[in-house]
Amino acid sequence: MDLEKIIRDIGDAKSASALKTLLERFLDPAFGALPKSEIELLLLETLAEVGAISAEPGVYELVSKLRVTRTKARNLIYERELRRLSTTELDSRVRNLLKRPIIQKAGEQFVLEVENPLVSDHLWSKVQALGHVSDGSFSPSIVKLPLDAVVALIEYYIPEDQRAPVKTALIEAGAPDTSFKGVLKAVLKKVAGKVASDTGEALLDNASEYISPIVDAALGDLTEKISDVFRAAAEDPE
Repeated sequence: MDLEKIIRDIGDAKSASALKTLLERFLDPAFGALPKSEIELLLLETLAEVGAISAEPGVYELVSKLRVTRTKARNLIYERELRRLSTTELDSRVRNLLKRPIIQKAGEQFVLEVENPLVSDHLWSKVQALGHVSDGSFSPSIVKLPLDAVVALIEYYIPEDQRAPVKTALIEAGAPDTSFKGVLKAVLKKVAGKVASDTGEALLDNASEYISPIVDAALGDLTEKISDVFRAAAEDPE
């Protein structure tokens, strides 16, 4: 990390402002009162302020720029985000993750890549609260969810007053007329069949095209996209 170049690039005014903020927070309430962990987070914020690291750095960025271990980098991100993100913001990030899964095993398993450790924990807590389990044993940034867990999460994140219109739109698009969860499950299975690659894995960007309108309850786009899925399935039932 070339700090001399970074400071030169941002200019004297911004450098002075960052230093002022750093010193004020370090001296509050008194010199030496902050624990080591809080000092590290304070320095991390200053590095972000001067552009030495991204505003929301990933694990590898901290590993490479700060020369720390992956465990240390994840802990820094976790502690920083714990102080920055509200429950509403965490829910928003999980919703966005649900829009772009990788679908495996003919729609029976969904894989989400969650680099932010706090968002990952929030996701796991939601899955548990809804009575399902997830698998993160392969990697701390990879969460594998069964179809039923994804259905439950999507239902949870669609406001109650929007569920009936979403269900109606999905049925009009060709989904079977069952419970709301039943409709979602049938649709996701069809989406998996529609966008699956030769390896049987539904690619992230392709799946997002169909799942995003459902999560967003975007009824116009939803009907058009899902109609396409069921029409393709009727033309090629295999």
